[in-house]
Amino acid sequence: MSINKRLEQLRSLMRDRKIDAYIVATSDPHQSEYLADHYKTREFISGFTGSAGTAVITLKEARLWTDSRYFLQAQKELQGSEFELMKMGVEGYPTIVEYLDENIAEFGKIGFDGECYSVTGYKDLSENMGARVLVSDLDYISKIWTDRPDLPKDKAWIHDEKYCGLSLKEKLEILRERMALNHCDYTFIGAPEDICYLLNIRGNDVAYNPVILSYILISKDKACLCIDEEKIAGSVREYLEENGISIYSYEYIYSLLKNIPGKNRIYLDPARTNVAIYDAINANVKITQGINLTTYMKAVKTDAEIESIKKAYIIDGVSLVKFFNWLEVGAKTGSLNELVASNKLHDLRAQNESFIEDSFETIAGYKDNAAIVHYAPSKTGSKTLRDEGMILVDSGAHYKEGTTDITRTIALGSLREDEKIDYTLVLKSFLSLFLAKFKNKTKGTRLDMIAKYPLWKAGKDFFHGTGHGVGFVLTVHEGPQAISERNEVEFVENMTTSIEPGLYIENSHGIRIESEAYVKKAFDNEFGHFLEFETLTYVPIDTRPIKIEMLSTEEIDWLNAYNKKCYELLSPYLDGHDLEYLKESCKEI
Repeated sequence: MSINKRLEQLRSLMRDRKIDAYIVATSDPHQSEYLADHYKTREFISGFTGSAGTAVITLKEARLWTDSRYFLQAQKELQGSEFELMKMGVEGYPTIVEYLDENIAEFGKIGFDGECYSVTGYKDLSENMGARVLVSDLDYISKIWTDRPDLPKDKAWIHDEKYCGLSLKEKLEILRERMALNHCDYTFIGAPEDICYLLNIRGNDVAYNPVILSYILISKDKACLCIDEEKIAGSVREYLEENGISIYSYEYIYSLLKNIPGKNRIYLDPARTNVAIYDAINANVKITQGINLTTYMKAVKTDAEIESIKKAYIIDGVSLVKFFNWLEVGAKTGSLNELVASNKLHDLRAQNESFIEDSFETIAGYKDNAAIVHYAPSKTGSKTLRDEGMILVDSGAHYKEGTTDITRTIALGSLREDEKIDYTLVLKSFLSLFLAKFKNKTKGTRLDMIAKYPLWKAGKDFFHGTGHGVGFVLTVHEGPQAISERNEVEFVENMTTSIEPGLYIENSHGIRIESEAYVKKAFDNEFGHFLEFETLTYVPIDTRPIKIEMLSTEEIDWLNAYNKKCYELLSPYLDGHDLEYLKESCKEI
């Protein structure tokens, strides 16, 4: 069925209830970033496959909002359909609220599926739609998606405490202490990654995220897990029950919330709680809203987690060295393309005993495809690799020891002068944060400015975040901290983050360099407690595209020391041509 045919069927349903606009968000009942196939409703109705975006369908128009990471991708994927791309953050394009305000008449009806729409999103609409009516009980996509994939049924499994250093009981104690500090009798958690973190379990419900779809309601003396009970079997059920976790059916969460005694107070995260869940809470219960308490807990890694992540990056680094060696040899033959390369990287990682799955879909963009920030190679249209230009490879994996996320841009052969200049500017941006010292509790906004200054000085910029928190065998993108122009969360010791500046020249080339780092103490003095970033990632940074005269002595020294450390850590696990490739890649400049 074509996209336009789907829109016809949707509009027929809208007319039955006199709905003037229907919103399809990128979401599931848990407001997850990555979705099980069953919940890819926005992709179904629009044809756009990016991981972020919102479709709005009126009786006459269809619009798709997404951010700058996906502009080029969306333009291609929306061709041939009614959908028009609305570029978020770009002057001249209205926001969703502005569009609805302009196109939906007073007292008009705006519909959406409340089970897949956040409380935060609902509040934004209700505050700006005036007398228009919001109808939140409309799951229209289910009615027209006749071959909708089933939800996964894989069993949950226990993630050994030795990796994270804290038991389920210890985490519950910490959580209840934080509940008491917030004067709350209950906390509701709808984020699967927070639930898996708290319980030290993992699952296979979402591609690239070893989590399990569930809800949990925790009081001062009880914890109720609502989940598809078929997924909790044998030793996992025994483990949970032994630790005081009561297990109920997935839908039972509505009864639990309805039956909370009045005058109690519940804490919840409005960005990770859907409208249907919120509406189920006993009207006499007081509600405190904020970021999930568990989100703050898991943002600061334990020493055990940091040490385990370091091991994960050694495993990953070895696989990547083998991959880049294979890639450069193959590029000279003209027998490889982007998709073949992506699959090869997956296969190399999967050979490791502790490998679980990739942590996101590999981005492997050659030449101008690298300018598409979240480009993913496909069976049709993947570029053949040659011994010229650059390839950007952004990838990662979940191992039992931890989660990795790394980008390297590699020269496959001769480069133009502008490519070398741009590569060196991105490298200087990358190095600026690893060379920085900053006060304890510095906000992500300030760190973002430090990273971008070398590019701004050259009159250039990139339009995605400079860094994001990385989960521990959970989700590769983890908050609340981020290095971005809007993030106000304070950075403290043992927080982890990616550092990934880039530069993207449409129809020409794209460059990104990314490593994960953790925050550690730098020094104390009379002016305060100072911090710095310590790298967790060890894969050589390509020095061939560098214009050395653009780097300072301090930058050169850091880069040489880093590549030397890569050789020391990875060489014991490599031999033959792979070892020779590593040695060549780590030579001083």
